[in-house]
Amino acid sequence: MPSTAAILEGAPVILADGAIETRLIYEFGLPTPDFSSFVHLFTREGRAALDAIYRGYMQVAGESRLPMQVGTPTWRAHPEGLVRQGFSAPDDLRRVNEEAFRFLAGMRDALGVGDLVMIAGVLGPRRDGYDPAVAPDAAEAQAYHRPQARVLADLGVDLLYAPTFASAQELLGVARAMAATGLPYALAPVIDDDARLIDGTPLDAAVAAIDEAASPPPGNYLIGCTHAIHVTRAQGSVHWPANGRVTGLKANASPLPPSELDKLDHLKQDDPETFAAGLARLHAGGMRVLGGCCGTSEAHIRALARRFVAEPA
Repeated sequence: MPSTAAILEGAPVILADGAIETRLIYEFGLPTPDFSSFVHLFTREGRAALDAIYRGYMQVAGESRLPMQVGTPTWRAHPEGLVRQGFSAPDDLRRVNEEAFRFLAGMRDALGVGDLVMIAGVLGPRRDGYDPAVAPDAAEAQAYHRPQARVLADLGVDLLYAPTFASAQELLGVARAMAATGLPYALAPVIDDDARLIDGTPLDAAVAAIDEAASPPPGNYLIGCTHAIHVTRAQGSVHWPANGRVTGLKANASPLPPSELDKLDHLKQDDPETFAAGLARLHAGGMRVLGGCCGTSEAHIRALARRFVAEPA
């Protein structure tokens, strides 16, 4: 599979999948504690739900003939995240991550979209993704995330992807862990209207620090778990990187802050066409990797794809 940069040379956009965990909870009625979607790989009902969710996203890629980044359900499949859900056997790190990758790779092959779908091995924060106070420092994070990064790389994912991190220090640590595998990788922190991470670090400073300290640096950066309107505002901030390193967004369907969305017992979401219009405006400004996060569905990604099939760049 060519690199993200190479794919963008021949395509107007790279789509990304939409929500996984919020769909499991609200659409399929499956409790997903700690957003540990990996647990559903091991029950009949859960696996059927994951199949429906991921199959729908991959079918959008196949029908639109647009490339798509699809992430493994492994955001919480790191050592402590596994133990929190009762997966404490010595080989569970490899077993669970391998099952997640094989699940998607088999689906990709069955749907005949191997030329379009890039499987991203997903790594999530060690603890609360919205609370930087509990995040490890860079050295601790590098050591902590290294085993999962290595397992995913060895399995054969196309790239590594670390979304929804609140702390610049942990983001640097996971970047170094992913860089050591030799695979392409991307980072996707959460930001506010002033282009700051949740811990207050200016986005441009975080990007510059990671680009300098991680070898090789990330192939690109996205913004994760943030509504398009907040990214539009952040682009006007002095803290928005001016070097073109931020190339994409996995957008929430609601402008509420992630910490507030996390407390709701129901979904808040823009309709698919409104969602797609917001991302299309960002694409016109240079964003090239676009998909969904909390509150989005296949309908949102399908509406986004139509924008680029009907009006190719």
